[in-house]
Amino acid sequence: MPNPLLQTWLDRTERRALFWWQPKDGRINMGDYLSKVIVSGALSLQDKTLIEKRDTGNKLVAIGSVLHFANTGDTVWGSGINGKIPAERNAFGMLDVRAVRGPRTREFLLARGIAVPEIYGDPGLLMPKFFPADALGPARRRPFAIVPHFNEPADKYAAWSEHLVFPDCKPATFVRQLLGAELVVSSSLHGLILAEAYGIPAVYLDWGNGEDRFKYDDYYHGTGRTRWHSGQSIEQCLELGGNGEFDLPRLQAQLLTAFPYDLW
Repeated sequence: MPNPLLQTWLDRTERRALFWWQPKDGRINMGDYLSKVIVSGALSLQDKTLIEKRDTGNKLVAIGSVLHFANTGDTVWGSGINGKIPAERNAFGMLDVRAVRGPRTREFLLARGIAVPEIYGDPGLLMPKFFPADALGPARRRPFAIVPHFNEPADKYAAWSEHLVFPDCKPATFVRQLLGAELVVSSSLHGLILAEAYGIPAVYLDWGNGEDRFKYDDYYHGTGRTRWHSGQSIEQCLELGGNGEFDLPRLQAQLLTAFPYDLW
């Protein structure tokens, strides 16, 4: 039985080192929790952990459309702007930017006078580096899987229940359910990203999930695909198929090289 006081201390210490969003009800949103998993994986390559971060008074902001949670002086590695958040909510001054999700986020920050290198990619693309497909167990073969957005009600997808993979679990469990699909239809950005990281073609289901297209554009443009398609129904997505290949190894190498090990 874990010591609750020790667990509370650990959680607080990790969150001082790295920001990741979590719903107030305590549920896991896979795409946001992925930040903790990937940053911890990158640190493990140099035998370090989150709690060993130097106490600089600033945090790391990595995976997710969470830059509006950044404070002046924070370090950014792969994060992006959330298009549905008013620009003035991004109240930070200078940031220490090592990489961003894509060129649209870079343009936003440059307009604020913040230096941003042309290093793009969502760090979720590194998932197979730390969790190879063959280490996650046997996959159930199926023609397609459907990933709703975290905020969408399950009954919206009732007619497709046997194909659903919900993003309310930890990343390894999520990917384990995706593997074996020949195509992923996803309303969730990180459903698309993790599918493509594991070589599964994926297509965005633009079906009223309440999200702005900014972050999807940002991701695809960051992979070099300035023209990409989406479907407004599951049937249309199945007809369209995936959005083509990109240079995944190059993005993975750039992200790992840009990781801010110097903060530890």
